Amino acid sequence: MDNSKKLLGSISLITVSYLMSRILGFFREILLAQWTGVTSASDTLDLAFIIPDFLFYLSAGGYLAITLIPILSDLSKNKESELNDYFVSLLYGLSLIFIAISFLFFLFRYQIVSLLNVENPDLFIKLFTPIVFSQAFFFIGAILMSFQYFKNDFKYAALAPVIYNLSIILFGWFYSTSPESTVYGFAIGGLVGSVIGHLFLQILGAKNNGLILKALRPKIEHVTQYIKISFPLIVGQSIAVVDEQLFRYFGSLLSTGSIASFRYARRVALIPVGVIAQAVGVASYPTLSKLFVDNKLDEFKLLIKKQLSALALINTGVLIIFLTNSENIIEIIYQRGLFSAEDTNRVSSIFMVVAFGLIPWSLNQIITRAYYVQKNYWFPVWVGTIITLVTILILKILSNPSGESYAVIIISSLWVNTLILSFFLKIKNDRLIDRNLLLDFLKIFLVGLMGYFLIINFGFYSGGPFFELIFDTFFIFLLILMSLLVVKMKYINLKRTR
Repeated sequence: MDNSKKLLGSISLITVSYLMSRILGFFREILLAQWTGVTSASDTLDLAFIIPDFLFYLSAGGYLAITLIPILSDLSKNKESELNDYFVSLLYGLSLIFIAISFLFFLFRYQIVSLLNVENPDLFIKLFTPIVFSQAFFFIGAILMSFQYFKNDFKYAALAPVIYNLSIILFGWFYSTSPESTVYGFAIGGLVGSVIGHLFLQILGAKNNGLILKALRPKIEHVTQYIKISFPLIVGQSIAVVDEQLFRYFGSLLSTGSIASFRYARRVALIPVGVIAQAVGVASYPTLSKLFVDNKLDEFKLLIKKQLSALALINTGVLIIFLTNSENIIEIIYQRGLFSAEDTNRVSSIFMVVAFGLIPWSLNQIITRAYYVQKNYWFPVWVGTIITLVTILILKILSNPSGESYAVIIISSLWVNTLILSFFLKIKNDRLIDRNLLLDFLKIFLVGLMGYFLIINFGFYSGGPFFELIFDTFFIFLLILMSLLVVKMKYINLKRTR
């Protein structure tokens, strides 16, 4: 059976759960905009996440499955009890370290206030405390999820973000008497959601997949092995990981509400990434790992090329919808309560730029995994780190900065990072990018350009923002469908194969 077909079940499950999570996250952002608007309170909430999020990235928490699945695959050749004891030892050791680090950052919370030039220090401290400890539960949950991914079970991990977002919405609503109390409710809801969804539920999921939690002393060699393997990911943060932190930090140097504007625009742009690209990346990684270990390199390369082509086509269509309906989208989603028409104009101008990050964000989910499955960590890390440092330098020396100019620089860096990694990606000694794949990308670009040209110049429908968005979305869907029937693409086709 075609490996791309084997993945459909896992990808469908994760896509549905991610869709539910994104819908809830979408609703969460709508409520945040309604209850806080583009204000200092919403800026402070984002600032309170800078250190905790970066702490999670520095722990390689977002890459735990990438790091641990190859290790567990090697250990699976041994007795099941040996694999279990290794994993439990690693779980306990890493959890203790991360809890200690979280507590250390909590002790230095007042120094962090000075570092980030926070407008409202008291509110920041109030938000920072639950947020920094919620990251510890995220990290522990990520370890437990990696064990479930190794067992090809995604359902418990898929529920975690759903529970997390529901908790944030519930507590945000409960505290929604003012912008300041609303963001505090969001912070408390995040802590509760991380405990329930990322700790308790993942313990249940791991145990149901055969993990036996027992009383044993964590072995230092297990922890050091993990640190050694994940060290490239710990020390090198690519632009595709820290772009949100750059938006937050440099947004704090602009006028009040700039951070919130970046946040609202970026959240909408990332919806397709979370629903489709991330689901494909997470679900396919165990299969890619197995194909590479079994030396089935032709199948390995074919699967990656199919995923890249499909993601490029889907997200090009979404990008055209975003660009032609930016104000409509922001108005429909956010414009209510404290979020005014002026805020819509402000956020939509940022959104027009941030939307271009959709394609590199999506392709990066596959490209980086193609490197990591080959245990090639250092090259993407060095590329990403250098690009990030250059980006920070450019942002620092930029004269007369604006939200739009910051967004252009950061999104351009995402593209540079993805293009370099794509060009130099090799499977053993063969480059992945070939003539057929480039031709597919060119055809996708031309189809997208045609769709943009037709909508902009002819304006088929103008019956209000909602119906205009629906009509343009339907038009783009038909255009992509017709292009697949008329334009032959090597790695995308509608024909059923046996």
